[in-house]
Amino acid sequence: MDLTSFLTSIPAGIQTYAASLIIICNLMTVFIRPPAAGSRWVLPYRIISALALNIGWARNHLQPGHPEKETSHTSS
Repeated sequence: MDLTSFLTSIPAGIQTYAASLIIICNLMTVFIRPPAAGSRWVLPYRIISALALNIGWARNHLQPGHPEKETSHTSS
């Protein structure tokens, strides 16, 4: 089942709320840094990330418990 068929299977009155929830969760994962490993916020962050549909190729680069990797996109 893809996202389109999932959203169309939801009653019309709730579709807007479901789409809004996805957008809000996605914005939260953009602006809130992932928690450190072992933090009590790792599980809530992962749930919010899943609700934001950050799975597969859409998964955020920064993950809970993984330090930022400093990489340069310019070649020397």
